Order: sequence, then structure tokens, then C-alpha cells
Amino acid sequence: MLLQTKDVPGLIDACAEVPSPYREALQRLPALYGGVEVLDRATAELPALPAISAALEGLRHLIASAPELPFSVDLSDLRGYHYHNGVVFAAYCPDYPAAIALGGRYDGAGKAFGRARPATGFSMDLREVARLVPAMKSQGAVLAPAPQDRLLAAHIAALREQGETVVELLPSETACEGPLCDRKLAKVGERWIIEAIQED
Repeated sequence: MLLQTKDVPGLIDACAEVPSPYREALQRLPALYGGVEVLDRATAELPALPAISAALEGLRHLIASAPELPFSVDLSDLRGYHYHNGVVFAAYCPDYPAAIALGGRYDGAGKAFGRARPATGFSMDLREVARLVPAMKSQGAVLAPAPQDRLLAAHIAALREQGETVVELLPSETACEGPLCDRKLAKVGERWIIEAIQED
């Protein structure tokens, strides 16, 4: 909690009995956050312990593998569940203050079930993500009666090829319950034509 809240005075007190160089490493972590340049600062400021060097190199590899993403780094971020044992991450989008996804590594978590292997996972509130997607004007859909003949089937296929959304009713249905249908296929003589659906 002290690391997570960046409580440096509390961390100094809590680390009083921790031997050097681990004490100094823990006390430096709250200040090591920002852009990817943080990794160079960490290399210069943290003890050159093998585990620290390996962790920093792993972060560099991760960032280099996705150069198109605007990474930021926080070496005292301890979010996540207790089974996380590697990098934890959060994904953000413009104009929204909270993370839209949270996740991390939990290698070996399946050992209790007989398969200890590398694993990564994340959680996302899809309702919130859907709310953030810009609203798009629906182009409406064409309501088609239940299948009757090859001519109708060919007409429906042609409309879909043109990019139209066509909702086919089941034999027992009389109304469109899916996308908003603003037009319908109607048979006039031997031809199928599109008519506007008149609102009641």
C-alpha cells in the first residue's frame, strides 16, 4: 500500500530494518514513473541486482515490441490481484479518466491444476467501452418475409452484396425485432420491390 500510494515517509519508516541495497531500491520506486525514459533512470538509480536488471530489460523488450503505443511506466504500481507475478498494465483512451482495461502476467498460476505455464489476462467493462464508442447513425434495414422462393432468396442476396442489412422473418414472425427496419420487401406481381414501412 505504501508503494501504491507513493507514501515515501511511510516507506522509509517501513524499510528501516530492510538490509541494503534492497532498502534503497524500495525507497526509489515511488519516484520512478513517467515516460519510457524512466527505464534509463531506473538503471542508473537502482542497485545493479540481476533480478532488477532482468525486469528492466523485460520492460524494454515489451515497449519495443509495440512502438505504436504511447507507453508510460510506473515502477511502484502494484495494482492487480495477488496471483499477478509479472508486468501489470492498464489501457486508457482519450477523454476518459479511468482505465478501460486492466490486466497482467500470472505465470504459473495453473500449477495447482497441474499445468504451470505462462499466462496473461485482462478484464474490461464492455458496457463502458460500448458507451465510449461514438454513436453512428443507423442506415436502417430491409425487412424480408420468411423464405418463399428462389427469386426472393436471390433478391435478398443481391441486396446484401450491395451493403444492405436484410432481416429475414421466420415463418411464425410478423415483425422485425432486431435492427430498426425502415423498409420492407413486398411482392408485386412476380417481382419483389422495396417499400417504405409506414409507422402506425
